[in-house]
Amino acid sequence: MIGPQQLNELGKKLILRKLDYVLDVLCPTDLMLSISAEFTKLANQVVEKCNKKGTSVYKWTMVFADRPASLSHVPLVKDSKGNDGYGSLGVWKRIGRGDEKFLFHCPTSLGQDEQGIQWAIDSAINIGAHGIFLDRIRFPSPANGLEFLGACACPLCREGYKNSANKDWVDLSLLLINCAKLGSDGVAVYMEQAKPMLAFRSHAIESLVANYAHAAHENRLRVGLDLFAPSIAFLVGQDYHILSKYADFIKPMLYCKTYAPAGLPLEIGLFAKGLEQAGVEKRMVYSFVSEFFSIETNILDDIMEKKGIPSSFARREIQKCMQEIDRDMQAMPYVYAGIELVNHPSYETIIDDATRDSYLESLINYDIAVCWNILYVPERHIEAISARWKHVNG
Repeated sequence: MIGPQQLNELGKKLILRKLDYVLDVLCPTDLMLSISAEFTKLANQVVEKCNKKGTSVYKWTMVFADRPASLSHVPLVKDSKGNDGYGSLGVWKRIGRGDEKFLFHCPTSLGQDEQGIQWAIDSAINIGAHGIFLDRIRFPSPANGLEFLGACACPLCREGYKNSANKDWVDLSLLLINCAKLGSDGVAVYMEQAKPMLAFRSHAIESLVANYAHAAHENRLRVGLDLFAPSIAFLVGQDYHILSKYADFIKPMLYCKTYAPAGLPLEIGLFAKGLEQAGVEKRMVYSFVSEFFSIETNILDDIMEKKGIPSSFARREIQKCMQEIDRDMQAMPYVYAGIELVNHPSYETIIDDATRDSYLESLINYDIAVCWNILYVPERHIEAISARWKHVNG
């Protein structure tokens, strides 16, 4: 990821030197490049360096949130009370403070998103990229506040659901709160009553991903997808089975230590916090959340105490990913295990050597995607991944 912050902190020369180091040590197959539009010359240099090493570059593309300013005029998603922005129940305390605002646009209002698709294709071709990497292909997560786990509740989406399911719109946030009051028994109730609405939301995500993918493939560009870990993906409208048929590769975000959006401990922790703030008794919250995400209560304790989740949890999630993708396809998408190895100044994420080694041991049978910004990954982690690859592959 290269933006004004990185250029100010590191400078162009150091950014390119870090890239050269990564290309020499890791020899990566693919590199996902997020770079501000005003830095096209630098983007061309990155792609040129990658081409010389045989590394394919995918232009990072934001779809439902954090779009370029020229594409951000579309209305935002609404909660059940017609509010947009962020909620109050369990909302991440740092939401909206950085460059990434996590303000999601209404899928019905986006429609076919011809402008967004054309921008994505043109920006990839202009820098000589080999594909596009689709991010923010989802609805708001618990980080936005519990109220937005049922978005979008605008009149257009309510009407779309009525026409699609022949049912009245369901307030998924309220349903979650009511079901959580039943403890673990409430999970089955929620999944049954929410099923049509969850399917409607997944279809909304699929529809736009399909449009982007078809346009990319028509232009001989490949497609990568950035997805939440399977255990929480359905909450934000991501269905691995139906999305996998549009991808050349998938990168599930198996972030077990990250207290930032998409990080498993942050999202699960805020989910629990939001339910408690909504008036659900703590013991029932624990019972419901443990069953909902299939985790032990002691792990939930660690999450709430900001100790993260054991790195071995990533193996469970990557296995679920492999089970859920569409295995009837002629060419299944490649799957990278996305793990956060950053020491990032803007987030409470510092990965030590023991955590890194635990990750690499747990994911020994899978190729790693080094996340989320290679510019902030310590060289010792890069070297450890390289040594692991040489050991596994001889």
